[in-house]
Amino acid sequence: MLKRYKAIYKEAGFKGLIEKEGWKVGLLLFSFFLVKGLLWLAVFYGLFEVATA
Repeated sequence: MLKRYKAIYKEAGFKGLIEKEGWKVGLLLFSFFLVKGLLWLAVFYGLFEVATA
């Protein structure tokens, strides 16, 4: 499944991926990277709080 999405993305870009697979895939990828970024922020914020305490 991910290999197919990756191949479409390489061939047609993000817009092509949305056109071929639909908005659900785009929303899923957006949500994944949003959560991933927020987790990294939480980790670094926690390290900063421990270092200053």
